[in-house]
This record gives sequence, structure tokens and C-alpha cells, in this order.
Amino acid sequence: MTKKPLLISWVLMKFEQLFHLAITFLAFISLASCATAKGNVYPLGSGYLRQDKLFEELTRIAGLNPALVQLRIIGFSANEKLPLYALEIGAKKATHNMLIIGQHHGDEVIGVNISAAFAEHLINQYAANAEYKKLLEQYRFWIVPTLNPEGFRVVSSGQFQFKRKNNTDTDGRKRLDLRTEGVDLNRNYPVFWDLDTDINVNSPFYKGKGPVSESEIKAIIALAQQQNFELCIFLHSSASGAYSEKIYLPARGNNSALFIQTKTLAHSYAASVKRDYSPGTYTVPDGLASEVGNARNFFFHSMGAMAFLVETGGINSNGQSVIHPDNKMLDKIVKKHVRALSKLFIGLMPEDK
Repeated sequence: MTKKPLLISWVLMKFEQLFHLAITFLAFISLASCATAKGNVYPLGSGYLRQDKLFEELTRIAGLNPALVQLRIIGFSANEKLPLYALEIGAKKATHNMLIIGQHHGDEVIGVNISAAFAEHLINQYAANAEYKKLLEQYRFWIVPTLNPEGFRVVSSGQFQFKRKNNTDTDGRKRLDLRTEGVDLNRNYPVFWDLDTDINVNSPFYKGKGPVSESEIKAIIALAQQQNFELCIFLHSSASGAYSEKIYLPARGNNSALFIQTKTLAHSYAASVKRDYSPGTYTVPDGLASEVGNARNFFFHSMGAMAFLVETGGINSNGQSVIHPDNKMLDKIVKKHVRALSKLFIGLMPEDK
């Protein structure tokens, strides 16, 4: 009597793994098919930040106002020991901590540019705009452009366009295959990790040998425990296009006050961002959210923070998912998300009485 349920469970797990692989394969084909047409551009255009220039760029941004900004190293990557950088922006008396992570997945590079541009915008506006001065006297921003510098290095250097995971040797052969190996850092958080059935080490969604097995996730959890973040925003871009231009909430949020507040902010953000290739604005899907070990689930359930994921990119008129747009489109996307982030955080400030 016990063999049949186990067999059904095994079949369902294998079906889900094959489904994930098929979606990813179709996304890669879609991206590759328009690499030379207006859509995805690879190697990346000159407007993109790159891993080998990231320290230089973040040092420049921090130097705009050294009294207001500190460039931190919060940890190191699991394999290449690359620094995990964070810009800490805010007045010393600021009491509300906010977190923005620009990248978990190596091929999802738009968020790196958005997060760095938002940091620079905050600093520049602080000196010129009383509203931003008030914002940064109350709120301290921790901006992590990339939590996956290994994947970012591979993609931004032109080595491999579709590197999603970090560079952990997951098949034990001691010879890294960039195409298949690594851990999906956004599946390695400890909340709901055990519910994720994808244990194929070559899967693009492989969750790791155990929860928090990767030093990148250890580092961000340690930062979270130190800073007690109130709102966390994670930037992604949907390679398949299935999730593009949407904002995703934590799983099992129910109707708690924290979840309702998170949902309200997500809808506010969505309404502020126009789609790239079609009419309308971003949306917040109703229904079940992913019960896997991702960042928004961890920060919401374990840390008691409002948390949501923003999927940038979009589907162009040819039906292609564009996550590596040309410089002109990249600039447009970055600017509208910087405006949306600014509007969201300024709206959070209590009104003067």
C-alpha cells in the first residue's frame, strides 16, 4: 500500500523537474533567436555594469557624499571568494532600515543597474531636495547590487549568456560546467527549502545540498539579523517571459496585517511602472506564490519584514522575452524603476503634523 503513493510522488517530482527544464530551454532559445535583432543584445551593451568594474563604480557613488554613504563588504562568494558589496546610505540618526538586492541570478542583470542608479539618485537628491533629505534622515538603505558576483562575472564578461546560478561544483566531478552546475541562490534560503522538490544538481533551479549551504546566503541572512529590515525589494528579470512585468508576494501570507501592508505597497509600485512593450502597468498576480526557499519568503516569514519581488524585462512585439535589452531600452527601464522606488519610499514617510 505504501509503494503506490511513493511512485506517484516520484513521478510528479520528475514531471516538475522536466517542466522547469523545458521552460528554461525555451527561454534560452527565445533569447538566442533575437540576439542579433532588436531585442536581446549579447555580449551586453556598454551601458551595463560589469563585475570587474563594480568596485570602481560603487566607490565612485560612495564618494559623492562620504558622510552619508559607506561602501561595505558583507561577505564573499562561495567559490571564487568575490566580495559581496553593499552601499549603506542614510544619516546616522536614521532608524528605519530598508534592503534592495539587484541580483540573485547571474543572467538577470537589469537589477544591478537599477539598484546602483537608485543609490546614486538618493545621494544626489539628498543635497538638492528637502524631501529626500528628510527621507534619508529617517530611512537607511542597504543596496546590494549583486548577491551573485560569480554568475554576474560570467554573464557580464561575455563568457556565457545564460549563467543563472553561482559556480558551486554540484556534480562532484571537480571540473565546473558553467552551463549546468551551481546553486540557485534564490532557492537556498531556509524557509520552505524542504518543500522544493527539485533536487537535480543540473537543474537551473537547484536549491543546494542543504538550506543556507552557500556563503552568499549566509552573508545576507547575517546582515538581516543585524539590521532588522522593514521592507525588502528584490529585482529579477524573467528569462522565459512568463513572469515579466509582475510583482510577486510571499507565499502563505494569508490576511495578516504585515501581508496586507506588503500587498498594498506592491500594488502601489506596480501602478507606477509602465510596461515596456505593451499598454498598461505592472501587475500583482493573485493566487498561490512559490513555496520554495526564496528571499521574499525568508524575509517575510523569518524576519518579519515586508518583502516582494519585482520582475523586470518584457515581451516584445515578436513575442520574445527581453532581459538583455540594448542601451537605450536599458536606460529607459532603469529610469522608470528609479522613479517608482523613489515614489514608494517617499510615500512611506509619515506626514508632518
